[in-house]
Amino acid sequence: MAKKFDIAIIGGGIIGSSIAYFLTRDGRGGNVAVIEPDPTYEYAATPRSQGGVRQIFSLPENIAMGGFGLDFYSRFETDMAIGGDPQPISFNRGGYLFISDNGGHKEMEANYHTQVANGANVELLDAAALRARFPSIQSEDIVLGVHSPDDGWLDPYAAMMGFRKCARHQGVTYIDDKVVGWEGAGGLARTLTLESGETVEADTFVLAAGAWSGELAKLIGFDLPVEPLSRDCFHFKCDQELEPLPLIKTEKDIGIRPETTGYSGGMPDWNRSAGWSFYEMPGHFENTLWPILAELIPAFETLKVENVWQGHYANSTLDHTAIIGPWTGGMENIYVATGYSGHGIMQAPATGRGIAELILDGGYQTIDLTNMGYARVPAGKPYREIGIV
Repeated sequence: MAKKFDIAIIGGGIIGSSIAYFLTRDGRGGNVAVIEPDPTYEYAATPRSQGGVRQIFSLPENIAMGGFGLDFYSRFETDMAIGGDPQPISFNRGGYLFISDNGGHKEMEANYHTQVANGANVELLDAAALRARFPSIQSEDIVLGVHSPDDGWLDPYAAMMGFRKCARHQGVTYIDDKVVGWEGAGGLARTLTLESGETVEADTFVLAAGAWSGELAKLIGFDLPVEPLSRDCFHFKCDQELEPLPLIKTEKDIGIRPETTGYSGGMPDWNRSAGWSFYEMPGHFENTLWPILAELIPAFETLKVENVWQGHYANSTLDHTAIIGPWTGGMENIYVATGYSGHGIMQAPATGRGIAELILDGGYQTIDLTNMGYARVPAGKPYREIGIV
């Protein structure tokens, strides 16, 4: 006998669990299920990420989503408490610093003005001011930077589990199984077939399976341009004591932040072949990442790699921007929330609220995410960040 729900969410990571939380927060979501094949989250993207949350973007929607994420996470420990037990997520407002070191300074300055116009607390720094503020940063290629003291990072696993615990506390059912089939009738999706042989029926479906979303969409004839893109991440220590640093992202695609007694980060290769890989690219750190790190921060000429791991972006190959909303032109009782291309944690709260608004209220009530909808995919119209992704 099929299990029947009002809403079935495919994917129980931070995006799917945020959606489940917001759908059931005020009791209007009805009977909600989340199907997640790996309750340990061993290979999930969220726990393997840097956990950054920022407003430094060029698209107004991304700026607004980052702002809501910062506000939400700043209150997460107490607002998401269950039975008086807080849910700490180690939220650290250590700031973000974007650096123009590869010819994109005009775009970065234009983005800065967009950020200010959209309410972000950011500061434009020329090269001299940047080096004075952060004296360990000495690359001669730097033209300017944008610093946001309100941005920061958190423990991504704790945040994901916090959403999951709250969703379950609100009555959401988590099903530990894998979707292997998807059937529709009368122009609507109707039934999911699970690896165990069980079936799930629902009135509404949400596909929030991260890098797995593209292949799951194919099960029902849905062309979704989302692929897994493997990214090497490193934890390393420096033998020199540096000033407190923010999370740094550069046009040369370095991304690093303080982590316990050292630093963590990496450098995505956007030209890397799509697919699953949990193995380090040979020589990537020594030949590519380390020289750029040492150029940026000379103290990093001597460092020691302590650990390396791999995560996967849910890479939106159209434009590296999330795809959020109904399957326009297809089975419109299917909603998608995927393709975050590295922005999932920071955009999870706004996504959860936005999808809940679409399903429960019939339209966006807070941040209008229409431009991030699926309609741009068949139209072939990218909605892309300018500058650093």
